Amino acid sequence: MPRQEKLKVVLDTNVIISAALARDSNPSRVFELLLLERVDNFTSLEITDEIKDVFSRPKIKDLTSPAHRDFIIDNFVRLSKSIKPRIKLDVVKEDKADNKFLEAALESKADFVVSGDKHLLNIREFRGTKIVSPKEFLDRL
Repeated sequence: MPRQEKLKVVLDTNVIISAALARDSNPSRVFELLLLERVDNFTSLEITDEIKDVFSRPKIKDLTSPAHRDFIIDNFVRLSKSIKPRIKLDVVKEDKADNKFLEAALESKADFVVSGDKHLLNIREFRGTKIVSPKEFLDRL
């Protein structure tokens, strides 16, 4: 029986942060797929830096333990494939910082961007990559 290809995904920062804050949630179940190596997640330096920055904010630090933050960040970095997007996009006008997720998706030819961000979710699909919420992603598996 041929081995099934893993889905290629780009996880938005808000999915990673939500996974850390709510351990029994759809974002945490998506993160668990990364931990179990059931998906190939692609990230860029810009995405990884944003995740580290958000985890260092006082509001998030107060809600998570240092050990849990380190666990999430270390595993995200270790299990993700780091890429360097060659094309800068200006698709998301309302929040230009969200373009980095589409850039990573384009570079990696990702099947999905998984996000809780309405600016991205409203796009629905970009150059063959579906943009879905964590719940919608899990429902499609």
